[in-house]
Amino acid sequence: MAEATTTNDSAASLPPVEDERLAHRGPVQQLLTRPEIGALIGAVGVWLLFWLVSETFGTAGGTANYLDVAATLGLMAVPVALLMIGGEFDLSSGSMTGATAVIVILLSSDTAELGGAGLSLHLAVPLSLAFALAIGWFNGTLVDKTSLPSFIVTLGTFFILIGAKLGFTKLFTNKVIAEGLDRSSGYEFWDNIFGARWVRNNHVWENEGWSNLWSSRDWAWSGLLIIGAVVLILGTMELAYARRERPILGGYLVSVFGAAVGAVGFIMLLNRDSTTSNWIFGAVTGAGVLVAVAGWCLARYQAAEREPVLSELDPRAGQYLIAGIVAIVGAVLIAMFMDSENADRLDFLIGTPGRAVLAIGIGATGVMAVLAALGRVSIGYPAIGAVVALVPGISYMVTVQGARAILFGGLAIAGVVLLSIAARRRGLAALFTLFTSVSVVGLAFFVRSEADSRKLRVELFTALLLIALILAASAVTRHIAARRSSAPPAPAHSPLARQIGLGLGLIAGLLSLIFELADSDGILYSIIMAAAKGGIVAFAVFALATLYRTLFTSDESVGRSLVFVGLGSVMLGISARLLFITNEELAVTRGQTRFGVGVMLFLAFAVLGAWVLARTQFGNWIFAVGGNKDASRSVGVPAARTKTTLFMLVSASAWVTGMVIAFRLNSVQADVGDGNEFRYIIVAVVGGCLLTGGYGSAIGAAIGAVIWGMITSGIGFATWNSNWRFLVLGALLLVAVLVNNYVRSQAEKVR
Repeated sequence: MAEATTTNDSAASLPPVEDERLAHRGPVQQLLTRPEIGALIGAVGVWLLFWLVSETFGTAGGTANYLDVAATLGLMAVPVALLMIGGEFDLSSGSMTGATAVIVILLSSDTAELGGAGLSLHLAVPLSLAFALAIGWFNGTLVDKTSLPSFIVTLGTFFILIGAKLGFTKLFTNKVIAEGLDRSSGYEFWDNIFGARWVRNNHVWENEGWSNLWSSRDWAWSGLLIIGAVVLILGTMELAYARRERPILGGYLVSVFGAAVGAVGFIMLLNRDSTTSNWIFGAVTGAGVLVAVAGWCLARYQAAEREPVLSELDPRAGQYLIAGIVAIVGAVLIAMFMDSENADRLDFLIGTPGRAVLAIGIGATGVMAVLAALGRVSIGYPAIGAVVALVPGISYMVTVQGARAILFGGLAIAGVVLLSIAARRRGLAALFTLFTSVSVVGLAFFVRSEADSRKLRVELFTALLLIALILAASAVTRHIAARRSSAPPAPAHSPLARQIGLGLGLIAGLLSLIFELADSDGILYSIIMAAAKGGIVAFAVFALATLYRTLFTSDESVGRSLVFVGLGSVMLGISARLLFITNEELAVTRGQTRFGVGVMLFLAFAVLGAWVLARTQFGNWIFAVGGNKDASRSVGVPAARTKTTLFMLVSASAWVTGMVIAFRLNSVQADVGDGNEFRYIIVAVVGGCLLTGGYGSAIGAAIGAVIWGMITSGIGFATWNSNWRFLVLGALLLVAVLVNNYVRSQAEKVR
């Protein structure tokens, strides 16, 4: 009995084991466990790199350029990602895009002139869709009935399609190109659908400054960005921190006072240009924001517990802190000693020393690899030789300017990330976060002192100060408010608000459609714009209902709604900036900026794919059959039908892509699309999809397509040697996958 008692006492003294399925993760940690986090980090890094080195990249025209490239990939990458999540591949997806384009031209071309069937496009376009769906059904059915790998089945379809395209094109036109689509019957109708373009220069949003804020695009989009950022931060706070049973009204008064001071300081900052006034009103703005955040936390959230003393700190927090400081100091030293105006090659270890180091590095890598395979040395040793070989290799590829920008940006970002990781470890989190904020401020002023261009001295400087302000506000919040120990309840939307919003949105959309059809850029654009305007009205009603729930109710589920409103406001602001031009911009703009309908369809596909995966039964089936087909079938999932449907979705998307290509060019080469299937798979993998199935994201695939577009266009904008683009893309693939796996593994650890 005594032994049993001792055992029970020992068990009682052990710390409770926390079930990871029940552990609550904050919003940031949940974001880090998402499949697309690696692609998101990569997209931010790639955009920042090309924005720094190219004047055109960050403009509306540059954005339209890389989105146009991304749209052609993304239209296919999203359904291919769904198919990969379902555990299958379609190697015929690339050739299918070209096949549907060739078929619609051959069916609609005049027999006497071009050797086609001479059908009206009103018949040829639906027939090409029927052909695409039939190929998708064939692939899915054959994979299911024969149990052959989809890789083999679709590889056969791939060769059949490329052979048929070339053979029939040569047979009917005696050339390797099918052309003359614009001379087909019904062309104008279908061109208004698949060939429509939004011409930004034709949509002027008056910019009259203070005289009429409602007609100012700049005030509208910047206001939406600010509102969206504020609401997004408030939503994140609601998800991360524990609410009080009753709010403290005095805290709200402090928050309102701080917000008013911050707003006054910001307005004065925009209307003053001296160094002294920038310092003064910048400090006033920052102080006002921090006071507003502190008052909000005091009013709504429970008080934070005492942070651990130094003896209880996570020892790795100090390591990350030191590494972050070293990285930032290294970035500053590199920027100080490297010439920012030198456009020559790096000239570091070039010539005989470079050849010797390159040979030593390659040889060491091979020898270390053999020794590592035999277990004689650690698996990381071959990387030493690779780094040695990489040093002279980089010298041949980049200029001094480029190396300076890459090294400074990479080390600075790495330093801030390391400091942020240190702030998230157990210990003095608020103090470490505040130190990170101060470091970013220091970087901002260093960049301003070193840079000559307005982009760096003003735009980047301002962005860094805003990041520092957000970090400082986060430090204040973590010091005052207690973090949640359990997840907030599911959102409870008001049926009345939803009905009012949908009703007003429908009315606005119908009225807009009537006016848009009379004067539009195309039928499809008229429908899209009408739906967009109706959606904006419904969104505004939802935002007002969310504001009411936040301020006048004790609803703890409001956090997700605030995040949705914040993201929506930011997207609306960016859309207003890209789609509309001002009179001032129009006067100095030389070329036209056009957004093809493919971009709109690409965004719609991404949203629809994300909704299907997250909110529908079919999305659950996709994950189930991708994880384990036999197990999913045993619990009632129609595995065969699900996979066949996915193959047909890929073929239908190939048809949409083919129509966009055909009506853009009016002629199609027989080899269009061949080989693109590997690009779709690469983009999906960059976006977080696993080759083994059962895991991935439609949004991640869309982000991967945008990354590909940014690299393809950005290298040209930066006037770099385009021969290196595939090297960059290959490296990006590996880095995105490695970062995705590492970040997810770290975030999933229950602390």
